[in-house]
Amino acid sequence: MRIYAYIIKAMNIKAKVKKATKDLSPKEMEKVFTRVAQYFTVLSEPSRLRIMYAVCSGEKSVSEVVELCGSSQANVSRHLAELHKAGILLRRKEGITVFYSIADNATVEMCQTVCAKIAESLH
Repeated sequence: MRIYAYIIKAMNIKAKVKKATKDLSPKEMEKVFTRVAQYFTVLSEPSRLRIMYAVCSGEKSVSEVVELCGSSQANVSRHLAELHKAGILLRRKEGITVFYSIADNATVEMCQTVCAKIAESLH
């Protein structure tokens, strides 16, 4: 059943991509490729992946992310700002506390899929 669900999901993603790009010119597709490369550049930093891992289970305050990632407040804040700027994380302020959450579950699913593939190769 799990493989069947994966195949259906892959087919849905392929159809979604085809629909989204079908009317784009080659010049517009170049813009898409450039934005995708920028998106992956943001995700290419291991510290940012740790932050994504920490936040994917639910909204976290900056101090919670710092504790979960084991990095300095300044370093985590810098990476949180980059992830927010890229549209990967949402930010909400409550008093003096800032909370971050995932903006789009598709990014989490993609990261989890890649992490699972890499983890499987370590066995």
